[in-house]
Amino acid sequence: MGIDDERGRHVQQGVAVGRGLGHAGRIVPATLASQTYERLRRDIVDAHYAPGQKLGTRQLSERYEVGLAPLREALTRLSREGLVVQHDRRGFAVPNFGGAHLEELSRTRSWLNDIALRASIDYADQTWVQGLVQAYHRLARLDRYLKGKDGPRENPEWEAAHRDFHTALIAGCRSRWMIDYCNQMFEASTYYRRYSRITAEYRKGRENEHEKLFQAAVSLQADEAARLMRKHVMETAQRVQERLLTESARPGLRS
Repeated sequence: MGIDDERGRHVQQGVAVGRGLGHAGRIVPATLASQTYERLRRDIVDAHYAPGQKLGTRQLSERYEVGLAPLREALTRLSREGLVVQHDRRGFAVPNFGGAHLEELSRTRSWLNDIALRASIDYADQTWVQGLVQAYHRLARLDRYLKGKDGPRENPEWEAAHRDFHTALIAGCRSRWMIDYCNQMFEASTYYRRYSRITAEYRKGRENEHEKLFQAAVSLQADEAARLMRKHVMETAQRVQERLLTESARPGLRS
């Protein structure tokens, strides 16, 4: 059974059960809680909420048009993933991300991606190679930026393809746990990139990074692929850090 089949089996089981326990033991429809989780997670990753911002349950309930039970279930799930912090008396909030957190996140992400990518190459089979080829070519066909009123903005389709490509690189490691951890850290890194407003000017000279990484991986060059992945992750983190420092020196930029 493949990774997608395994994930699908768990999803089907969740739908078949159709409900779960929410706050104070109340029964919550599994699909509603999951939908709320996905919407809230995406808004956090897309930097609709500032670091340290309180997430009031009543306000969120009105915004997402859901009851408190599925909302609390979604927030609790996000807190386990590190995208939300839970205080005993003060409720939920977006983590107060900072430079030290970004450095730790990037180092850990680099370590785990190194293990997962090397394992995928070691276990390489036709299914993994085909999936990687498809993911890369989909990414390569898309424009990263779209024209907007305030200048270029990232293409949502490119963002999805970018996420899928990074998952495809490690999808053959034969560890669902490892893939999930790597994906969680990818999402957290996306939050930093979005919040710091990394734009096209910061991407000059980096257009071929994904191509080089793909070529090394599909050619089963484990050391080179791991080196390029590490460089890709750490240089992105460095640019985000520079951007955050620049913005912190500009009073009134974010209120």
